[in-house]
Amino acid sequence: MELCLRHNDPTQTLLMTPDGIVMYQVNTALGQTTTISRFESHPRLLSTGRVSCVVGEVDSGRLKLLDGESPIEIVMVSGAEETENVDRPWTFNGPDDKPYTWQIMFRSPVLFVSGNAPIPLARYRQAKLGIISRSRRAFLEIFPAGINVIDFIVVTFVSYAKHHWLDEPHHGSSSSAT
Repeated sequence: MELCLRHNDPTQTLLMTPDGIVMYQVNTALGQTTTISRFESHPRLLSTGRVSCVVGEVDSGRLKLLDGESPIEIVMVSGAEETENVDRPWTFNGPDDKPYTWQIMFRSPVLFVSGNAPIPLARYRQAKLGIISRSRRAFLEIFPAGINVIDFIVVTFVSYAKHHWLDEPHHGSSSSAT
């Protein structure tokens, strides 16, 4: 599954299917809190179309998953904050107490379930301008192993982009590019 970014800034965009159906909206307020909402259809609400529900919030020190009966908070500490490694991974425990890792592989962030044999769940692919090859929008590719945890993947991706990736001096993404 691919979720295309409407704008190249993962902290202020819409994520939609290749067919153009908006699935998620990401908004970052002036106070730096980022809210991630999922759009869904309800059979009983056909007259209203799709409704939005908040699935996560990201601020300077925490990530909160709001999908479910009780909110789940994940503290964003990687242990590599003080190092000069620009491709530092972000390892954290998910709501299922399994270790997960976002890390840069071949210039693209990839989410793995850590363990004896790491299992890739998702990968972000940057937009291409189309000078040398065909142009494409930036997109978040969800692998088959991650289909059941898409909200978790989207919320942690936005958190990783905001705190561990977009703040890197070598990152060339422009928030005004579309």
